[in-house]
Amino acid sequence: MKPIPHRTLVTALAAGLSLVTASSTLAQCVSLLLQDADFEGQHTQALRRPWYPEGSAGIDFGESTSAFARSTTGWNAIRQPVSLRAGVTYTLHAQVRTSGNVRNGYFGFRDAAQHPVREIPFGRLPNYTELSVQYRPAQNGLYFVFTGFWAPGQEAWIQMDHYRLDEIPFSCGDVQLNPAPN
Repeated sequence: MKPIPHRTLVTALAAGLSLVTASSTLAQCVSLLLQDADFEGQHTQALRRPWYPEGSAGIDFGESTSAFARSTTGWNAIRQPVSLRAGVTYTLHAQVRTSGNVRNGYFGFRDAAQHPVREIPFGRLPNYTELSVQYRPAQNGLYFVFTGFWAPGQEAWIQMDHYRLDEIPFSCGDVQLNPAPN
């Protein structure tokens, strides 16, 4: 491996960059992380950015910090905006549990106008269960990930934690990276 020329190193450091020298390697698939995916950045019971409440939702500081939605009526959910790229497959994961009377829960993706573009239903989940859904947008743009439920006319709740959004490009793993000559 050749040493990095002094002038290149000084220029990079002045620009706040770091240099990594490497031999030919395969490109890595990128994991698109949601912001505050475990709700550890939430410091009050009121849900704060980057998450938004719909209906009655907030933060639970029990055994671990998690989000919840709870009500007797209407739609109750949480959502977070994300920027997605056309032609890329995204997989959304989260751990969800519910009260025994939840029947109409939904987990997935919405477009910028808040219309569901890909969602899966869920019902009663007495223990934390990993939900996952895939979506491949046709257009670049703003989307929302969400988890919510229609309350059944009596007290009901959902609890959510450990979100993850993975991005799987078409050419993942088949692009060679070659260092530029000095």
